[in-house]
Amino acid sequence: METYVLKDERKKELEILDKAIEKVGRKELPHILRIQQTVLKAVDEYMYKKNITRIMPIMIAPITDTLNHDVEECEVNYEGQKFDITKSMIFHKQVILSSPYLDKIYIVSPNVRLEQEEKGDKRHLFEFTQVDFEFKGADMDDIFEFQEGLVKYVFDYIKKECADEFKALGIGTSHLDVSVPFKRYTTQELKVKYGDDFEEIASKKATQPFWLINHKREFYDAEDLENPGTYKNYDLIWPYGYIEGMSGGEREYKYDRILTRMRENGVDENAFRNYIQLAKDGKIPKTAGAGFGVERMTRFICQQNEIDDVTVFTRKPGEIYLF
Repeated sequence: METYVLKDERKKELEILDKAIEKVGRKELPHILRIQQTVLKAVDEYMYKKNITRIMPIMIAPITDTLNHDVEECEVNYEGQKFDITKSMIFHKQVILSSPYLDKIYIVSPNVRLEQEEKGDKRHLFEFTQVDFEFKGADMDDIFEFQEGLVKYVFDYIKKECADEFKALGIGTSHLDVSVPFKRYTTQELKVKYGDDFEEIASKKATQPFWLINHKREFYDAEDLENPGTYKNYDLIWPYGYIEGMSGGEREYKYDRILTRMRENGVDENAFRNYIQLAKDGKIPKTAGAGFGVERMTRFICQQNEIDDVTVFTRKPGEIYLF
């Protein structure tokens, strides 16, 4: 009986292996990857023209993004110290900008977030790459203007450089004709209008990217003290049902505010003791920033059904992984 079970499991595994090789061998894949490569080339050019310094990514660290939703922890013990796999470089960005010689930075940053499987989910990967940026002294409006300019630059670049790829994929480029500035909506007004699925419904109805602002989430997103309960953060929502593609916010940077928000969210202060010390010493500057998913942008540009369609190896939560 045991041998039968093992043979049955092996048969299933071989079927999954066949699907993995089929995925790598898709005729669409080289065109999708070429478009993604061009996206990154355009992003680098835009950042270079804006005099924004590129920083190499950090893959493990004693602290990483706390995230305001459930993900499985992924810890590593090294040389007697506990590290987390990087969920985002939010705290590293703030520390980097404590330098008097750096004002604007970005990272093409691999992130690992071991998301829970959700039925019908088409946008999550447990391992992905984001373009993560942070600007000293900036506010929401600065980030809106910058990101809108970046999206328009990338889309115009892609349309010019990747005509053959779009033709091979059998799609047009009218969805990349964006108008700036993008409209802005609060989570509250869209929830009243559309109910609990407001983000997906609003995205499906939209024909242009738009900003969704004012989310109560991670402690480092700044609260508007002139309007308590209002938060200076934002998501960029792709239209035609492709949903959220970027998240960011102005940051809490003052010692008392960081402690207040940590305690509201139940954050382990001891784990963040060195970060807290920097805030107490006044060494964390006022900043704002964001990060957008490279795969999510690629999916929208290539008009693919789900995020896994733009990856070489499956990284979709809930699947069986062989590579």
